[in-house]
Amino acid sequence: MDSALVESRDFWRGVFDGDGSLGIYKRPKNPSLSFPQFRLVGRRILLEYFLTFFKERGVRGLSVRPHKSIFVVGTTCGPAVKITSLLYADAATSLRRKAEMAARIIVDRTARLA
Repeated sequence: MDSALVESRDFWRGVFDGDGSLGIYKRPKNPSLSFPQFRLVGRRILLEYFLTFFKERGVRGLSVRPHKSIFVVGTTCGPAVKITSLLYADAATSLRRKAEMAARIIVDRTARLA
């Protein structure tokens, strides 16, 4: 894969806009609390490059896992917020519905830390 692409957050945001999901979900045992969730599906090699991009930016502990006939990377809480912020904060171009959810996640986390 082209190293310029692998190092581009714009490239990864485009990949995620196409094959990722982002949301805020209620905790089953305490519905008054919520948590962000991040998931990206794709081919193993693509997701391994994705993990390398984020490892170099301090997001560690994620792995590529099989999911039916494809692979997935997913996380919640702090790592999901960090990935979301790295991809979407001050981004000029993105899928609108993903950017809106990303903004909600970033604002929610900022409010919790205040």
